[in-house]
Amino acid sequence: MSSGIINPEAPIRPAAESGMTMAFQPIVDVVEGRVYAYEAVLHGPEGETAAEIFARIVPESRGDFDRRCAAAAVRWAMAAGLGNTAARLCIPVHAPGASVPGEPMLTAVRIGRQCGLIPERMIFALHGYQDLPGAKLADIVHCNASMGSQTIFVGLGADQVGLGACARYAPNAVKLDSDLVSGIANSWSRRLVLEDLTPRVRKLGIRILAGGVDSQAVLARLRSFGIFHVQGDHVGPPEIGVLPEPILQRDAA
Repeated sequence: MSSGIINPEAPIRPAAESGMTMAFQPIVDVVEGRVYAYEAVLHGPEGETAAEIFARIVPESRGDFDRRCAAAAVRWAMAAGLGNTAARLCIPVHAPGASVPGEPMLTAVRIGRQCGLIPERMIFALHGYQDLPGAKLADIVHCNASMGSQTIFVGLGADQVGLGACARYAPNAVKLDSDLVSGIANSWSRRLVLEDLTPRVRKLGIRILAGGVDSQAVLARLRSFGIFHVQGDHVGPPEIGVLPEPILQRDAA
């Protein structure tokens, strides 16, 4: 697969020959009853996830692919009307793929200036942050903060690998592993993990986001732990080329 498959100059739909699409999924603050951010979600021609697509790209091309995806996310989100909302744009970044730390973020900010999206409305969600050397991770967090953008560490799970990096490098938020989240309604052991993990993260002053919310039972459990920024099919599924309204109504509590 070529790293040039995503054209950052393209309109909402990617080039026909790539067969790829960019969808957007809301991350909702259930207390405020508003969309906190829209996350850009890349899909392959056969329904492949971004992680699956990324895994098939040769290592030396991954940084360029990530950069192109970040640029495309900004352009397509603004074309879909993000500028008419108060929501932020959450841009996934596969951290180990960048040859230069922060390169996808700098590209997104540059494209944002052209499109009218300020850096303060960008959130960069780092996948694979646990695999980065500490110095590079520190550079990325510092680079984002200096531009006014936020950083999310993605994938904090039941094994709590990565919690030390959260404490040391202080991202704005962490996103819990979807497998951990989706299992808490029926798994006593996973609820115990979350009961232990949540106050430790909150004590660091880091916001907690939960993806994988696929039922009302899961949402209720998250609320009981004080986790109010949520994402998943029960909250609002991703939709291609548009900014969908969340399914959830304003929380009355």
